[in-house]
Amino acid sequence: MTNKLQKIVQTLSKRYQINEWWEIYTPFVTLVSIILSQRTYWKNVKTATDRFSERFKSVEDVANASVKEIEEVIKPAGLYRMRAPRISNIANDLVEKYDGKLNEITNLPYNKAKEKLTLIKGIGPKTADVFLMAVKGEQVLPVDVHIFRIMKRLGITDNKDDYESSRAKLEAEILPNQRMKTHLILIEFGRLICRAQNPKCEECPIKRYCEVRKHDFAVPNI
Repeated sequence: MTNKLQKIVQTLSKRYQINEWWEIYTPFVTLVSIILSQRTYWKNVKTATDRFSERFKSVEDVANASVKEIEEVIKPAGLYRMRAPRISNIANDLVEKYDGKLNEITNLPYNKAKEKLTLIKGIGPKTADVFLMAVKGEQVLPVDVHIFRIMKRLGITDNKDDYESSRAKLEAEILPNQRMKTHLILIEFGRLICRAQNPKCEECPIKRYCEVRKHDFAVPNI
């Protein structure tokens, strides 16, 4: 697997630019943007995140807002009726437990910070890892829905792997200082080429490594 995964990353690195979008936002807005980015086009995420950043100036502002108001602000990202209560709950939890200050969590060591984040209803392991990677520079390799799909199609992970085991497999093969770049590149590849439906297999630069293609199966909607 080592040579295969490293060659895949090297090939994709030549094709895709990485966008460290979180640099322009506060930690809390970055966390919200991570939530909004799940299963959503980046253009719509940026529009919603910018609207959110303009409307709410602090965690307390969000905690004091109605769910309906949050829905209206984040509507461009889609799934707003599901996401707004989640964002409201996170803001209220942060105000209640940490006086609205995320640095009380980000100043902790990685394992403890992740534990604290995932105790907040609405923040799962992947969201916590992406946040800590973006805000704290933790050298983790979060596995989102795109990366799950790609790794399964390449035969690197399978249906028995959960989030943590999939992440461990990838981190075992990718050097720490390459993990953030790998995470972002794989997401871009998953959005543009190795899509859940109608993947662009003929345009794929790593199709020779694809187990689905190798066995001449129809590409599943993973």
